[in-house]
Amino acid sequence: MHVKDQLNKAKSAVSVTPLEAREAMLGCFVTIHGETLKRGAMLMGEKLSDEETERQARASMRSLMGADFEKPTAVSLSAAKLRMDQKMNFSKAPQDLRDLHDQVCSMIVRKVA
Repeated sequence: MHVKDQLNKAKSAVSVTPLEAREAMLGCFVTIHGETLKRGAMLMGEKLSDEETERQARASMRSLMGADFEKPTAVSLSAAKLRMDQKMNFSKAPQDLRDLHDQVCSMIVRKVA
């Protein structure tokens, strides 16, 4: 998956462009929230592949970011992270998972070149 590749790049020592940061953040959401999206689809009688899960996460982020999706900034990415977490009801996830997700997303935003 493209977004997971960008997540791995963001976790390396190199800086990332705003678009790479957006893709890395999507990678984090697909990794963390992907199973939730898949379970939700199953409740609706559908089965999502990894690619479809990525498309749904991308569509959600695009709708939350609006015009900032194509020209993200550290500020717009931080705001999108908060709104995506709320949309996915992430406050009910285990604390260690929330902490890891917060740390990775914060690191991605800090690395925006």
